Amino acid sequence: MKKKFYTNQLFIYILLIITSCTPLSKITYLNESDYSSEWDVSPIPTPHYLEIGDILVVKILSLDENMTNFFNVDNNVNSSNDNITAANIYLNGFTINQDGFIEIPYIGDVLVVNKTIEEAKKSIKVEVDKYFKQATVIVKLGNFNITVLGEVNRPNSYPIYKDNISILEAIAISGGITDYGDLSKIKLLRSSNNQKKIHKINLTKKDIIHSEYYYLKNNDLL
Repeated sequence: MKKKFYTNQLFIYILLIITSCTPLSKITYLNESDYSSEWDVSPIPTPHYLEIGDILVVKILSLDENMTNFFNVDNNVNSSNDNITAANIYLNGFTINQDGFIEIPYIGDVLVVNKTIEEAKKSIKVEVDKYFKQATVIVKLGNFNITVLGEVNRPNSYPIYKDNISILEAIAISGGITDYGDLSKIKLLRSSNNQKKIHKINLTKKDIIHSEYYYLKNNDLL
């Protein structure tokens, strides 16, 4: 009787292990790919259209050294200072207000909402040229952040210091999925035109490479 009891306990233990593990097909990236063929080129990242609350880092360069120093403080993210923090960016960047403008001292308000970085740069350059000739304008998005939550080893919010990042890179910097993760049931919370929407993504299929969600955008949440 005692032997039968232990046998039953062992059977239940093994059954729990089997049922608690995620199938390999659900934790393997792009497992439906045809590896015998060449991979297609991934899509070009779609440009980010600026929204209310985005922070722009603007640097104005000129042959006039005094003017350059005036517009570019020491802890600007485009300066030579290595101590760049989110606080520096927030305090010295230009936040897009509720009306869609940024306010640059002595230059004035510039409408940038719903524009790409390149379009915003051109709009700022037009205003700068009214006061300073032969000036160069550099514009960067200062608050490119993504958040990865759920069954990953290092869930967190991550600042991104480059123009784009793929969804696979995002999972990689968060330590990869855990043994309980399911790549076929990824959810992406994305803001578009200041409205948030949830998108369902299956990372086990190669179609993700051609998807508009392959590259993440500012404030995306996985």
